Amino acid sequence: MPDAMIELDITTPWEPPPGQPPPRRRRRPLRLAVVLALVVGLLSGAGARRDLAPLYGPGLQVITVLAGGGQLYLVRPQLSRDGTVVEAGTVIEAVDAAGGGLLWRRSLDRAEPVVATDRIVLLQEEHAGEGTRRIFALDAATGAVRWERAEGWVVGLADPPGRLVLLNDRVWRSLAEGLDTSYGDPEDPAVALPMVPNDERYVAVEPDTGRVVWSVEMPPGTVPSLSMTTYPVLTGLTDLDAGGVLRVHDVRTGALAATYRLDWSGPVARHEDGVSGQQVVYRAGGRGADVYDRVSGRLLWHWAGDAAHNGPYPCLDGRYCVLTGEGTDVLDAATGARLWQADGYGSGVLYPAGGLVLVAHPQARDAPNGLVAFAGDTGAVRWRLKGWLPIFGSTGSGPFVWRTTNLGDAVIGRLDPADGTVRVIGRTHDFNRDARCAATDSRLACVAAGALFVWALP
Repeated sequence: MPDAMIELDITTPWEPPPGQPPPRRRRRPLRLAVVLALVVGLLSGAGARRDLAPLYGPGLQVITVLAGGGQLYLVRPQLSRDGTVVEAGTVIEAVDAAGGGLLWRRSLDRAEPVVATDRIVLLQEEHAGEGTRRIFALDAATGAVRWERAEGWVVGLADPPGRLVLLNDRVWRSLAEGLDTSYGDPEDPAVALPMVPNDERYVAVEPDTGRVVWSVEMPPGTVPSLSMTTYPVLTGLTDLDAGGVLRVHDVRTGALAATYRLDWSGPVARHEDGVSGQQVVYRAGGRGADVYDRVSGRLLWHWAGDAAHNGPYPCLDGRYCVLTGEGTDVLDAATGARLWQADGYGSGVLYPAGGLVLVAHPQARDAPNGLVAFAGDTGAVRWRLKGWLPIFGSTGSGPFVWRTTNLGDAVIGRLDPADGTVRVIGRTHDFNRDARCAATDSRLACVAAGALFVWALP
């Protein structure tokens, strides 16, 4: 199947096909005219080619970038007056995304920005060994502290985004943390281990003031689960206890929206929302996962996987996906039977209507590097993009992809998941697969190899 986009590299000289004699010398004036026409065309299009260069940022040392509203938040090394890096010191700078102008700057100790809206940027400050996780909100316009909490951590934004901030607030937190290794060996990837039991409380606060709007408390042994389609927007909060009682909470109000009783008994390692009307449960110390019908509570089927973190997740209408050593299996939600397999491709990145876009499995030998879109019902290939890779961390106006060129640099583009076409928006050196990006409505900002690159979005 041909690629969904063809790139023409005008920097590579044309060569005659093998066995074909070179053009006769008497055609030299015509060839010269063609060359001159190409040069004129390139000069007239120079402005368009320059648009692929970053608007600003190259040479600016940046650790990470976050976007919110029309602003970018840059975490940068603390520099002394002579321009050298101050050890362990960082600053946060708010810049206007359109032009890169500095709006404000403030020093950071052990904090990092985690979520931004059009009015605030939330920072998390963790003190290792001291058992505290301070949260504070900075005003997007001035950088002044709006509010702060001495304990807890940021979970995300309740849907609709920007109206509420959801926090995990362990005010009765025990001294023990981490995985409960009494249920198995933490080095065994097939065993599902729970967290050490703690009293937990989820609170939703107003982003401007920090005022608590609602809270939900969960005793030890009750395991919470959050539903998130696109980070950091949360769409659901559920909890499951050892007696099989599943509670569904409305993230907008905190109210108990529904209660179900699963045919389940025993400690829970974790659980997740399945396809509509189902719940995926991992037993503490168990192998694989169980899929339950919420209404009847009946166990529908068991997935016997060799790595708990690769377990079934909803990826299509009425379908689950699981990551295997060979690729991705697509399972029927009613029975768990494998419907089709994407050999060599894993890590689903996009879900266009009725389809699934996967990236080449890192360990696959036969699958070409790149992205492939599969039809959800049959697994037939819809389109293929060789060499293109997803850009992670970007939000808003994406999805975005990138690839290297035969000149050694990289091109960055916006992908249309429906047909696989890519509109190139940027080009630069020093871009790599570890790049992390953030997007506003008009700009894409990426940090790669410690440098910032910002491009305009069409």
